[in-house]
Amino acid sequence: MKNLMILAAMLFIISMTSCSNEGNDPITLSEESNISMLTSYGARSLSSNDAYTQKLQLEDLPAISIKEANSILSAIKKHDHSQKEYATQCENSNDNMVKFSIAMNETISNKYTFSIQLNMEKDTESDVTYFKNYTANCSSDTFAWYIKGFSFATDNETGNNKFESPSYLFFKIADNGIYFIQVPVSVKGSYNPDTETAEFSYKL
Repeated sequence: MKNLMILAAMLFIISMTSCSNEGNDPITLSEESNISMLTSYGARSLSSNDAYTQKLQLEDLPAISIKEANSILSAIKKHDHSQKEYATQCENSNDNMVKFSIAMNETISNKYTFSIQLNMEKDTESDVTYFKNYTANCSSDTFAWYIKGFSFATDNETGNNKFESPSYLFFKIADNGIYFIQVPVSVKGSYNPDTETAEFSYKL
């Protein structure tokens, strides 16, 4: 009888240990990478039915691994906050209006070139600058870059024009299936009408 009680107690302990192990499975490398990227870069996942997925045709992107996406984002992260000055291109037009453009071209790790061109007009009589439109593109075939418009304002202290845009990088990820990742990138710029020069910077 005593032996049966000891055997029953041992079986109970083994059963409890087995349940405890099943409830605390170790996190896989894939899960750790996902959590790390989401936390570090503010990324969020998208479904194949998301508006961005369809509008930007993200299905056509090549599927890459979480590791490769992290590598790309790390390179961009190291490059952000950099500011460069860009000369403007001007041309005279009718009715005292001067058309000009501001162009930015940034190349990351000798691979990915981000290009933005802002098209402006300035009234030479009132000395007021107007933002007209913009074009933007990225040379990478690995991910998509989307600029969601530009806000335009004038700094009352300096008189410089300020630009800002929320933009996003999109990746197609192959990791236990296919899904999409959206990562926010803030783009900022300013234009000095006195020197006719511009500055751009961005932050991941």
